[in-house]
Amino acid sequence: MSPAGRRPPVPVRRPAAPRPQRAPRPGPDPVEAGPSDHALRLPETGPAAGPATRPAPRTEPHAEHQRPHAGEPARPPVRGGRAGRPSGEAPTAPRDPAARRRLVWRVVGVAVLVVAVVGLAAWALLFSSLTALRDVEVTGADRTGAPAVQEAAADQLGLPLLRVDTGAVTARVERLPWVASVQVHRGFAHRLEVAVVEKTPVAAVPAPGGAPGVVLLDGDGVTITTADAAPDGVPLVQVDPSRADAVRAASAVALALPVSLREQVSAVTATGPDDVRLALRDGKEVVWGGPGDDELKARVAALLLPRDGVRRVDVSAPLAPATAP
Repeated sequence: MSPAGRRPPVPVRRPAAPRPQRAPRPGPDPVEAGPSDHALRLPETGPAAGPATRPAPRTEPHAEHQRPHAGEPARPPVRGGRAGRPSGEAPTAPRDPAARRRLVWRVVGVAVLVVAVVGLAAWALLFSSLTALRDVEVTGADRTGAPAVQEAAADQLGLPLLRVDTGAVTARVERLPWVASVQVHRGFAHRLEVAVVEKTPVAAVPAPGGAPGVVLLDGDGVTITTADAAPDGVPLVQVDPSRADAVRAASAVALALPVSLREQVSAVTATGPDDVRLALRDGKEVVWGGPGDDELKARVAALLLPRDGVRRVDVSAPLAPATAP
């Protein structure tokens, strides 16, 4: 006994862990040997347990596709698409040097063909005579005349349409006397289209310095050109050239006349800046006075002139007009 009067502890032995049982190997069914042969009996697994059956072998997915036939070498497993390449991986370039050279020559051939086609098209449009300018079509040049406009574009004839300098043609046509504006467009194939808008003369004043003819003015009082006589529908300003103030007043009234009244006026006369008169084509007369209130004066004159027996209308004071037979 120990000094304390107690016995030493007895070591505790743990039971050994059971060994895993191996699955029975497949083989012929056991044969009942006799009543004394208990080693060959299999334990029953249930109330109606039958003879032991052989466990089914495990098969991997797609085993029927991976199992080689007799006489064929084993194939690698198929994963994600084609054999030997995972799914989603881009195909690689051909490793055959001959195939790679053929691919390179094919790309080079296509590039050369594209460059040749583009170069041929550029040559045909910019340097050949396939699209050369041969005709200049002019519209709206009634007083200017189509020959004058065509002459302004004569140096562009024979050039391909894409090389025609439309800006230079526009600048030359705009310098012609009657031209107010112009638009130049390249037409189909060999044609250049020039659309002209001409100025409208609203008055004709005597030529300066006693020269024969008249000077035609547009609505802004800018000189258009000179002419032998005033065109139809354009009033002639008949004023003593030595009276500059009378010339300015008559010209201002002629420019301010509305179209409906201007077409009836044959001449505008003035003895001074406040004594402008209109001679109508039917023989009637309108005393206009000085420039100013032109729109109101024109409306009053249009109301009084159609009256019976009225041959003379004074609208110098438009709010107090007067008429005379």
